[in-house]
Amino acid sequence: MNRTFFFSTLLVVFSSLFFGNCASPGFGPRGFLYTKTKIGIFGTGESSKRRATSCVHSVLGLVSFGDASLEFLKSRSKIQNVTETNWTTLSIVGIYANLCVEISGNE
Repeated sequence: MNRTFFFSTLLVVFSSLFFGNCASPGFGPRGFLYTKTKIGIFGTGESSKRRATSCVHSVLGLVSFGDASLEFLKSRSKIQNVTETNWTTLSIVGIYANLCVEISGNE
């Protein structure tokens, strides 16, 4: 019984270390099991009337999809003058990760 428990624990630890950062937002502080951060990148302090958010996603570090480019966000929201940019990251046990870009601005 002790031998089975030891090998099971060893397998879980090894798997966590091996697969732990497969899906990662790529920057900022990272937690081993869970990460959720918001990082302010740019801000002018001006008030804004519009806001837009877009995300890119990664599954197991094998598949990545999405468009969070500034050009895409500006065209989708009709923002011409960007007054604030924030990045939000989320990572869950290296299985799923995303990076969201949020912009605020005016026409």
